[in-house]
Amino acid sequence: MSNERNRQSWNALSAFYQRTHRISLDDVHYGPYSPGEKELQIIGDVKGLDVLELGCGGGQIAVVLAKWGAKSVTGMDISDEQIGYAWELAQEQEVEARFLQGNVEDLSALDDDSFDLVVSSHALNYVENLSQVFAESARVLRPGGCCVFCFGHPLYYVLGDALEAQDLSLVEDYFSENRHTWDWLDDQRTPIATFEQTYWRLDQILNGLIAVGFRITRVEEPKGYSLAQIEEQGFDALPYIDEDFASEEAHRFIEICTKIPFSLIVAASLTQE
Repeated sequence: MSNERNRQSWNALSAFYQRTHRISLDDVHYGPYSPGEKELQIIGDVKGLDVLELGCGGGQIAVVLAKWGAKSVTGMDISDEQIGYAWELAQEQEVEARFLQGNVEDLSALDDDSFDLVVSSHALNYVENLSQVFAESARVLRPGGCCVFCFGHPLYYVLGDALEAQDLSLVEDYFSENRHTWDWLDDQRTPIATFEQTYWRLDQILNGLIAVGFRITRVEEPKGYSLAQIEEQGFDALPYIDEDFASEEAHRFIEICTKIPFSLIVAASLTQE
């Protein structure tokens, strides 16, 4: 199953990924070289809230939310290695957070009506059953609770590779129902892990949330920073960068993300009962 493949791949990739990416411990990121929560203000004030992060990876966002005053923070991720890193990071940053290894399509380890907010950033394209994630999120949220989910933008999936290669034959099928398989490359351009993802269409995301009782409150498609904006701010000020930010490949990616969005962020609230 693809979830097991993704678990094994993230376990294999974790150390390399954490070494080669700088993820802010002061801001919630919504993708590389782009605005974070401090600028976009989508999640808002988390003081006193019980928060669940789905696909928490190495725990950086969970740590930020704990620093910002959340009453409790729970992170879940499919990767044992990433969860181990998250526990160490929280201890290092001296914040209270708990982390669970598991498939975010199954939140049975968590009680009904136990959270005020569920968040996820660039994790839900890896899942096989998005509707189940939404249903489980609705179950564990209290009435009136909110979710903020950030996805890989389907427009970038369709056009990103074609724009980078300047080859229209690489345009992907927006309506394809197939899982997308791809390799993560190491410093030597050698595959280090293989992942499976689905680039969910906009209708699948919005209608899926509505079907389980959510009301859409905000949709954001953040424009990536231009290279000039990044140089003005300084790379270290960005919520998320990787170590090759000075490469021609990174500069092409940055330019493309000023023309089409890399991320799609959807905020929704659970209908009061």
